[in-house]
Amino acid sequence: MFVAPGDGAFTLSHKGGEHEAFEDLAQQVVDMHGIRYADSRTWHNWIELQMDHWTLQMDRLVNAYLNYCYHDMGDGLPAPEESENSAQCLTDTELVNLFSKYHHAMLPYKPHHLYSNEVLIYHGYIRCSPVLPTVAVSLWTLATYHQIHRICPWFSIQAQCKLLCHLHDVCLHSFL
Repeated sequence: MFVAPGDGAFTLSHKGGEHEAFEDLAQQVVDMHGIRYADSRTWHNWIELQMDHWTLQMDRLVNAYLNYCYHDMGDGLPAPEESENSAQCLTDTELVNLFSKYHHAMLPYKPHHLYSNEVLIYHGYIRCSPVLPTVAVSLWTLATYHQIHRICPWFSIQAQCKLLCHLHDVCLHSFL
């Protein structure tokens, strides 16, 4: 039987079991390829876990931020300081500023830093996630967004992300 283009929906009657056969076939394809991602966490559990990670770091992050503010030269960047040659450096995070983007900037750890977020805040950046993030945004960029949003409340964080992606010639991804 030949079905004209656009008339394919008329051949499924839902009475003769065609629809159930299609669902069975789709389930067999999924089972063969193993494309099933089983995650027992709910959205609430995932958010709660993220909040627990941030809460665990919060006191140290506040101290790092106050230290950043104390060393700030007025341009949103901490004062340049000499780092030891043997000091560990944070290099696995992409740093995004309003007009610049660094793929592998080297931010030295201080001896008292326990978390990588603490190192980033000390240097004027904050990550988008408390554990294993890949992108950090400068505090200066967030302060700029805050001032724009105060003037124009319709300017959303999504619009800011699109602006930064356009300025840096980067495709917009959902995690940004």
